[in-house]
Amino acid sequence: MNKKGYAKTTIKSVIALLIFSSVLEISSKNIYNYLIFVATWLGLTAIYEVYKYSTKYTLEDDGVHVKSPLKSNLIYYHNIRDVFMTEGFLQRRFGLSSVYIITPKEAIAVRDLNNGKEFLNLIEDRIGRARTD
Repeated sequence: MNKKGYAKTTIKSVIALLIFSSVLEISSKNIYNYLIFVATWLGLTAIYEVYKYSTKYTLEDDGVHVKSPLKSNLIYYHNIRDVFMTEGFLQRRFGLSSVYIITPKEAIAVRDLNNGKEFLNLIEDRIGRARTD
């Protein structure tokens, strides 16, 4: 688990909550309903973070193994069409990046990596080796 990733996701959620709250009419009559709304929002954010960071990515000899709470999948290196890295504004502030793996059937995002460039280089090297074999 990546503490910086948790912090980034929480900050994004709180920013969205603040923007949404700015258009609500909050008064003393409905403050309890608003507090319930905030608690629900933050609870759903926590559930999302647990799901997001429980997905594990490992580099195997023949492909990238993606294991999430709902499924497990092996993406063979010879099936990968493209792989690239991105950094959003908050990711740069936290020293994180995301690596995207593109196959003919799907696009997989490996989000909030501390060492995204290293991960990208390892995958590119293994793709190159898989194509020459």
